Amino acid sequence: MRTRWGLVGMVIFWGMLFQESAWTETMAPEAVELEPVVVTATGTDVPLKRSTQSVTVITEKEVQERQAVRVEEMLRYVPGVTVSQSGSQGGTTSLFLRGGNANQTQVLFNGIQMNDAGGDFDYNALTTDNLSRIEVVRGPMSAMYGADAMVGVVNIMTQKGAGPPTLNLAAGAGPHVENGWLREEYRASLLGSYKTFSYSFGYSHVFDPGILSLNNKFRNDTIVARLDWDPLENLSLTYYSYMLTSFFGFPTVNGGDLLDRRSVGGPGLDPNQNSTKQDTVQGLTVNYWPFPWWQNQLTLGLSVRNRHLDNPANPTATDIDALFGSFNSQNLERRYSLNYLSNFRHGSPDKVESIATLGFYAREENLKQWIWTGQGLFATTTNTFLGTRRGATAYYAQEQLNFKKRLSLVGGFRVENSSVFDAPQFIPRGSASLYFPETNTVLRAGGGKAIKEPTFLESFSRSQTSKANPNLKPERNTSWEVGLDQYFFHNNCQISVTYFENYFTDLITFVPRPFPQLSSFENIGAVRIAGLESAVRVSPVKGLTLGLVYTNLFTRVTDDGGVNSLFFQSGKPLLRRPRNTFSFVLNYARDRLNLNLTGLYTGWRDDTRFTFTAPFFFNSARVTNSDNFVLNFTGTYDLVRNWGYANTVQLWVRLNNLLDERYQEVYGYSSPRFSMLGGVRVIFGLKPDSGDKKKTAQALMPPLRSKFSPGFSANVAEGNRI
Repeated sequence: MRTRWGLVGMVIFWGMLFQESAWTETMAPEAVELEPVVVTATGTDVPLKRSTQSVTVITEKEVQERQAVRVEEMLRYVPGVTVSQSGSQGGTTSLFLRGGNANQTQVLFNGIQMNDAGGDFDYNALTTDNLSRIEVVRGPMSAMYGADAMVGVVNIMTQKGAGPPTLNLAAGAGPHVENGWLREEYRASLLGSYKTFSYSFGYSHVFDPGILSLNNKFRNDTIVARLDWDPLENLSLTYYSYMLTSFFGFPTVNGGDLLDRRSVGGPGLDPNQNSTKQDTVQGLTVNYWPFPWWQNQLTLGLSVRNRHLDNPANPTATDIDALFGSFNSQNLERRYSLNYLSNFRHGSPDKVESIATLGFYAREENLKQWIWTGQGLFATTTNTFLGTRRGATAYYAQEQLNFKKRLSLVGGFRVENSSVFDAPQFIPRGSASLYFPETNTVLRAGGGKAIKEPTFLESFSRSQTSKANPNLKPERNTSWEVGLDQYFFHNNCQISVTYFENYFTDLITFVPRPFPQLSSFENIGAVRIAGLESAVRVSPVKGLTLGLVYTNLFTRVTDDGGVNSLFFQSGKPLLRRPRNTFSFVLNYARDRLNLNLTGLYTGWRDDTRFTFTAPFFFNSARVTNSDNFVLNFTGTYDLVRNWGYANTVQLWVRLNNLLDERYQEVYGYSSPRFSMLGGVRVIFGLKPDSGDKKKTAQALMPPLRSKFSPGFSANVAEGNRI
């Protein structure tokens, strides 16, 4: 049944490619063509049709249509993306972009890196509060963004306040089908501007009791802020802030709740194991244009990631804690960063235009780690501390050439000098696009190299069972791609196809060794990945939009260094990367009503199974995780409009896993079945002064950037290359 859903979706997808004539009469011929732009691919505003990169732009409008609270809910429907969540909401949520590892995609908050040192990032609590847009750039991006941007970049941008103060309040609740327990969501935002100052604040609280009968609660509080000040026509200052606090109780001990409960004499479910985290990201960006052709941008960033794992001992006959004792750890990472760039513009977009970028980047990272273990049958009381630091500097350059809005060429390189490497790393990339306005066709091609640093623990760990390797080299990726974007019917239909290949070498691999030797980390892994990303976005009639995405992915380990581990075996595919994924997004908007239906088919993929049998037997195996199809629905209805200070009173509903699919996104972990939430949203705004419609319209419009602002701006036109 599941496979049929995937095949039906694929038939619909490819059938649409050949049904162009069927929509000719129903397409909206009067549609207004916007000039959508993308920022992250080059660091400057580039019209989407002239972008040389594979990029997807997720707009605030799309987030509202799907009532998405978490960023990962939107990323699941991006070409080339696979998301894996370990169990219920709050479980470890990893993103695999173009088959790369979960630590090979750089995550940015308004251009400031959010990843842990070494690239890892957990999307389980990242929310969409005050979101303006998300830009996903696929391909090697280390030439622009440095280490860890091996397969792409996800840049999350917050809204800039504009116009009279607007207060947005929303609340909702609904049950899980597993146990009837209620989930709760509360959100608030305040946006506005006064003269040259604008502000944007957002807050959300999420509580989920979980899908398991024991110890599965998730709580999350997020505060997002953005302050802008434009004291001069050619000077702007922007402050960003992101603060998150979350708690997650997880009863899984070894291989997931399903396997832990089934193991004979196994550990069962843990009643009090939990993790907490506090994340803070702060940034200040200063833009100064001495002349219209010269932009200077300085960004100072601070990122703090505090992780705490607590597993008190539960000394029962079948509990694994009785064998290994209690465990408590805290990881505190800080990153200080400085990024300065100058953009020099010459020429005219209508003829020949040049944008030259020169930049300097510096960062310092430090780690403090505490680990406490309690007495157990096979463990003694220990108390260890690790404190270490590292840093890096980089110089980068980029040239963009545009010829008569047809041919675009981008070339650049970065020289990165990290304290963990023996020598500076040279990282090049180049790409090109050719636009044919006669047929509204874009051809793209590009390639480059990328690197990733080791984690702190891989370089400096003081574990009693394994040793760190301070001589690790960077992981490397050499990648290339070709693509085509075709637009029809006044841009109401878009088709995109991209073929890419990644060649990973020097992958850092854990090498186990027999006692008394210590295990270690070595640069011995190599992987080849090839894939086809294809997508369609069509608006056949006014108010109706349909998006389809299909990704075919091939991964193969070409060298495991002779280790032949369960996770990394020569000749085998990488874990949790399905060969086929298909998704659709159907949205219908009419007057006060908006309906949104999404479906995601995930094909078969390799995974691992871990079981524990008392008193001391671990069993592991490589398994195949079955395919699944998940259908979600959201709807909103504006009950009241323009009633006093209440601009909108809106009812909303969200139905997750509409077909109550039983599946395991990560093998051994129960995935959420059907759940529903419903609530109300109220938007308050100050009424404009009487009768002057022109004045009212101007007050509600965001302030236009001056002639001195050709460079970076998060407030760009809506658009979406799929």
